[in-house]
Amino acid sequence: MFYWLDELQARNFNDALEAIKRLYPRHFAGDMMITLGKNMGFLENPAFMAAFQAEPRDAQETSLLWRLHVLCWCAEQALRLTGDFVECGVFRGFSSSVVARYLGFEKSGRQWYLYDTFSGIPPDQLDPGHANPAGYLDPALHESVVHRFAPYPNIRVFRGRILFFLVIGLPPRIAFLHLDLNSAKAELAALHELYDRIVAGGYILLDDYGWFAYRGQKALEDPFFRERKCSVLELPTGQGLVIKP
Repeated sequence: MFYWLDELQARNFNDALEAIKRLYPRHFAGDMMITLGKNMGFLENPAFMAAFQAEPRDAQETSLLWRLHVLCWCAEQALRLTGDFVECGVFRGFSSSVVARYLGFEKSGRQWYLYDTFSGIPPDQLDPGHANPAGYLDPALHESVVHRFAPYPNIRVFRGRILFFLVIGLPPRIAFLHLDLNSAKAELAALHELYDRIVAGGYILLDDYGWFAYRGQKALEDPFFRERKCSVLELPTGQGLVIKP
């Protein structure tokens, strides 16, 4: 899926994409990314593909295939470490549901803490020029996510703002942190609360770090990590990856 195209632009783009497909049968086109002639070994991972294909509910989620491969890879590596999993910014729970299914997380012996307001980004945390998409304000969102993860007794869903995490509980040690808050202020607040709990070698995946529309996150997060003697690897998926020293 490619966003922000009007009807004429979409038609012209699709015509060009069809030409590319004829030239490069081995290609990926979606989630604002086109790659040509890459191995894409994740397509040949039956467990990953089965988990991914079981969870999408619309075309936008289906387009996130490569992004989900990165997410699953990080989570799988984190299972080698001591510590629990945390996701800040859950929305409908799609990303975490793919990972949970792929890993068989109910048998992992870990806890996974999912945090979201489930009522949109608070007005004081909205990035300039951004607004809450209608889906963020769905009154049934929280209940639907709780239901989605009901088969996993070790996945806990918390409702509230980032700044109240200490009130509602945090794991003492974190092996994997996924931040997808679509808000620079909220992500920085989460990092301040959570970074010291991440174990050495722990994985931090920043979903929006490489997206130009969310460049405010990069502007705040780069200094945060430099102060801690590490840096963010920007990925072509739009994600940013940090492995804690």
